[in-house]
Amino acid sequence: MPTQLASQIVELLRTTKRKAEEHLAEQEFADAFRVSRTPVREAFRLLEEMNVLEKRPNRGYFLLRDADAFEHQHLQAGETDDRVYFDIAADRLSGALPERFTENQLMRHYDVSRSRLVKYLLRMQHEGWLERLPGHGWEFQPTLSSPEVYEQSFRFRLLIEPVALLEPGYTLSTDAIADLRNQQQAMLDGGIFSYSRSHTFQIGAAFHETLVAGAQNPFLLESIRRVNRLRRLMEYRLTAGRSRMIQQCKEHLALLDLVESGDLQAASAFLQKHLEGARTQKIGLAQKAGSALTRVTSKDL
Repeated sequence: MPTQLASQIVELLRTTKRKAEEHLAEQEFADAFRVSRTPVREAFRLLEEMNVLEKRPNRGYFLLRDADAFEHQHLQAGETDDRVYFDIAADRLSGALPERFTENQLMRHYDVSRSRLVKYLLRMQHEGWLERLPGHGWEFQPTLSSPEVYEQSFRFRLLIEPVALLEPGYTLSTDAIADLRNQQQAMLDGGIFSYSRSHTFQIGAAFHETLVAGAQNPFLLESIRRVNRLRRLMEYRLTAGRSRMIQQCKEHLALLDLVESGDLQAASAFLQKHLEGARTQKIGLAQKAGSALTRVTSKDL
């Protein structure tokens, strides 16, 4: 996860036009991305290796150059070895892997070292579709694996997300709205065509989870988080052109404008229409794919 978070940090630095020699506080980015300081610290170390940041004794991290000078490809080196991760995802979705397995089995199957494999397994565990068993075994968690169940997930979201905006006391801070707007604008500024599919999925999932979080109802939020964990692999499977994401991001920005204006009735109606459009488009892709699953590679994603 540090590579994905590092990429998000750079995009935020660029969109907020941060300047060389600025001090970067871990807590600032932990708050922005709703994570603890530990993953931010790991992302900072990665950015230091890439000569984006510099750590100074007893003073913390500083930006080496104006953020405008950074290109997204500075972070691509960290994602080039994700082939095994996406191969495991595709094989799990197609049923080629058993529900339970050992590290030795996957090391032989994918011809990968234990250290690299464990990195991927821990990432999957963090994302919620894999759990470690007592001893040396691992177990895949339930995931969506058919167009029919995938459509049910959209119907569930249509029941939950628009209504969340109408909950008494709904509120979304100006900082949260600004962070979401920056992420969506970064997508429109080129991220759509340069981010990995796992990264774009995470940005989209975080957008909808943050909207639901404004309802201040932990049951609503946890239900949406669970659905997002379940649909992750199906989203990896769908290989539509990324140009469709342009309209999606524009709708996200329009939705944020309505929420910020306080017109939650209009925002709820807009979100309903937005989800209906996504359901129609993606279910069509899922039905077209059918049961003929093709191997997904890191290049495709």
